[in-house]
Amino acid sequence: MGIFDGVHCGHQLLLSEVIKVAGQLGRESAAITFWPHPRFVLSKADDDFRLLNTMEEKTEGIRAAGIDHLIVVPFTPEFAAITGEQFISEFLVDKLQVSCVVVGDDVRFGAGGTGTAQMLQEFSGESGFCVKHLDTHLHNETRISSTFIRACLRAGDLASANRLLGKQYSLSGTVTTGNRIGTSIGFPTANINVSEHFKQIPSDGVYAVYTEVKGKRFAGMLNIGIRPTLQDHDHKTIEVHMIGAEGDFYNENLTVRFVQRIRDEMKFGSLEELRIQLEEDRKTTMNIIKFDNH
Repeated sequence: MGIFDGVHCGHQLLLSEVIKVAGQLGRESAAITFWPHPRFVLSKADDDFRLLNTMEEKTEGIRAAGIDHLIVVPFTPEFAAITGEQFISEFLVDKLQVSCVVVGDDVRFGAGGTGTAQMLQEFSGESGFCVKHLDTHLHNETRISSTFIRACLRAGDLASANRLLGKQYSLSGTVTTGNRIGTSIGFPTANINVSEHFKQIPSDGVYAVYTEVKGKRFAGMLNIGIRPTLQDHDHKTIEVHMIGAEGDFYNENLTVRFVQRIRDEMKFGSLEELRIQLEEDRKTTMNIIKFDNH
C-alpha cells in the first residue's frame, strides 16, 4: 500500500514481491493506493507541489506490473482521521481479510502517519496475517523516491528520472491552436494543454520525444518554455513538432513520452536562425530515436 506516484523502480520491486508472496500463499495480489494525494487534502501541498502521475497513469502502471486488484481509497478528511490501529483492524483485516502485507521501510498510515511497519508487525500475530518488509532501494547511494524523481525533472536531468522510473516519463493533454509561426518556417507544432494542473512538467528546454495521437505514433521534437525568439514572454508553452505527421490534430488527446533532453531553450536573432537550429534538432532527434529501444 502507498501513494505509488510514478510507479517507479522501487514501487515495481514492491509490487513484484506482492505477486510472488500471493503465489506462494495461493491468494490474489492487491495494491492499495489513495486519491487524491494526502498533501492536497491535508493542505500540506505548497503552490509548487506536483505529481508524476495522474490517477489514470498510476492505474496503468500498477496494472502493468501484473497486480490482480487495485484498490483506490478515497482520501478524505474523515479517512485521514482514523488511527493506524483502526486502519489495520477495520480495513486490512475486516474488509480485505489480508493474508500478508508487503511494505517498504518508510510506510506510514493512519492519523498523523503514526501507523508504521512495526505496528503492522505487532498486530499481525493476533490478526492472522504476516508482514514482509523490503529494504530501501538505492540508486548510486540515493534512495529512489517520487520526490527525488520530481527534483530530477525540474533540474533537467531527464536521464536519471527515466532510469529511476524504469520507463520514459510521459504527459498528456489536448492539442490547442497556436500562432502557426512554426508552420510558416516548415515546422508545424501541436500546442499541448496538459490535462491536470498538478502534473510535473520537466524543465524548460528541447526534448526528443515520442508522441501518440489518434492511434498513431510519431517521433517528435518538443519545446517547453517561453519561446524567447518570438518575444512570447507572458506564458509558458509546451509544443511538439511531430516528424512525418500530416493534417491537424486540434482538440485531440496527445500523449508525449520523453526520450532525451537535447538542449536548453535559446533566443535567436531571426526566424531563419531558428529554422536552421530546428533542422539540426530534427537530425539529432532522429539519431536519438534510431537507437532507442522503447
